Order: sequence, then C-alpha cells, then structure tokens
Amino acid sequence: MPKDLPPEALSEEIETVWRSLVASGLQCVAVTAANNGEGTSTIAAALARRAEHAGKTVLLAEIFADKPTLATRCGMHLPPGEPVRIGAEGFSVLSVPAHAPANWQQRDFFAWQMAAWQRDYDMVVLDLSPVLASPAPGEAMGSLSVAASAACTLMVVLAGKTKAEAVKRAQDRLGRAGANLLGIVLNDRENPSLREEMEREVGRIAGFLPGLARRLLARVRRLPVLGVEI
Repeated sequence: MPKDLPPEALSEEIETVWRSLVASGLQCVAVTAANNGEGTSTIAAALARRAEHAGKTVLLAEIFADKPTLATRCGMHLPPGEPVRIGAEGFSVLSVPAHAPANWQQRDFFAWQMAAWQRDYDMVVLDLSPVLASPAPGEAMGSLSVAASAACTLMVVLAGKTKAEAVKRAQDRLGRAGANLLGIVLNDRENPSLREEMEREVGRIAGFLPGLARRLLARVRRLPVLGVEI
C-alpha cells in the first residue's frame, strides 16, 4: 500500500465531507484549490481512502496536472488515462497528465470517460490542478471544465498562506463555470501543534533556568493533548 495514501488519514474535516457526500448521494467529487501547493492531492487521497474504508469501490484520478505526482506516490507506472488497481481490491488510481493525447481535450470524449468511471466505481475522486491556472471553459478542457462536470467540488485552502483575494477569485471562477461548490476544506498543515508552541515558549527560559526548562519540557512531551493541531 503506498505510504502517501494511508487509510487512517481520516481527519474530522474529511469525515464531515464524507458524511455530506453520503447524505447527498453524490458519487463524483472534484478536489481543487486556487493555487499550487495547497494540499489538493493529500485531501483527495484521504477522501478516496475514506470511501474505501466505507467499503466502496473507488477511483482516485489525477486530471490535467502539469507535473503529475500520483505515479510517483504510488510507486508504479500509470499509463495515461488507464485505471490501475493498487493494494486492496476495489481501489484504483488513474492519471491524465496535461500532455495526454488530444482526445482527452474533446468534451464528448471526456464526458464519455466520466460516465464510464461512475458506472464502474461507487466513488470517483478527481484531483484537479489549480483553478486560477485553468483555462476558461470553452477555451480548452481544464480544472474548471472538469469541476463543472463533477457532481460537486471541494476547494482546499491552505490556512495562513492562501490570500482571501485568491480564494474569492477561485470561487467566482468555479461559479461562472457552473461547478457545484460543496464547501471549502481548510488545510492547517503549516500551523504548529500545541506541543510545539509550548516547547518554543519553554525554550525562552532555558538560558537562565536550564533545570526548570528541562523539567517543563519533560512534562510537555508527556501530555498527548498537546499534540493537537491548532
């Protein structure tokens, strides 16, 4: 099983998203962001694993990435546009890079593929390239066109990094494209844990009270609650 796609990567936010999908009966979800590096692939993989955990057959598809990473994370070659089963039965991955054959840029062909995926799998999770780098619908197939063809779309926002103006522009572009924005997933990977914050504060007194600092650090590191992300 690829280490980058752990089945236990099920955060509370992923659980909330999953419950919304189940309650709405939605079978195909697109995951995107305003910019590169916001954690779209991580969230898409975690959501796909949550679906597998629920006993669903799942396709995790990386669509139109300029720099595809799914094959590397899975540790195998992924022929463009061909589903490949990995690990347990029922979990498959697929990559359609930006340089895929020209037929992938044809809307009828892409719609036919989408219909086939939804026929063959209980859940389809689409990992899309950034919205603000995508061509406008009608110019060429891209994240906006794909998001509009999915049952719903999630937008990942990197907490403390993504500017509000970029989020608003991305939302507006998705809305104009006709995408059904289910919600925004806040990725807080850049934020420190409570333990890290406490250790930093204790470090301030280490220079003049080293004994007390050592005792405090020992206590901080024994408290599991301080590992909670903030």
